[in-house]
Amino acid sequence: MHMPNGDSTTAYDGHAGWLGFSQGPPHLMTPPEANSARMDADFNFALHLKQNFSQLRVEHAEKIAEEETYLVNAANPGQPPVRLYFSQQSGLLVRLVRYVETPLGRNPTQIDYADYRDVGGIKVPFRWTLARPGARFTIQVDQCQQNIPIDDAKFAMPPVPAAAAKPSSP
Repeated sequence: MHMPNGDSTTAYDGHAGWLGFSQGPPHLMTPPEANSARMDADFNFALHLKQNFSQLRVEHAEKIAEEETYLVNAANPGQPPVRLYFSQQSGLLVRLVRYVETPLGRNPTQIDYADYRDVGGIKVPFRWTLARPGARFTIQVDQCQQNIPIDDAKFAMPPVPAAAAKPSSP
């Protein structure tokens, strides 16, 4: 992503990943970060709920903006729950709320999905609005192609500069 303070890079290959910001060296994802990246990387995430979660429970209906939704709580043992809101009219995923355990407590991320378009017979959201504590931004997808080859080198973490790799002495 191109941001006012520099570029932000997230790379995830289906198993592991790394994060990079132009202000500092890249770092490997923690297991909770990799779990979040796994969800984000799957454009068909809502179709894979039974494979991704051992516990699914339909809760009460909620209204998001002007849309009536069904709330599905999804969970795996030892992990925070994920709340999924599906449109009662279209059945499409409208909102996802997930949590990451941090040293300061449970941190939420809310993603609102919109601008669904047909890609190879599957409805894919082309706009994601992410809200985290202290930050809110929108990702607008211009183009989506499914099942195209991507060079593995795109996922390789760049080398950490020697000065950044060494802890500073007091």
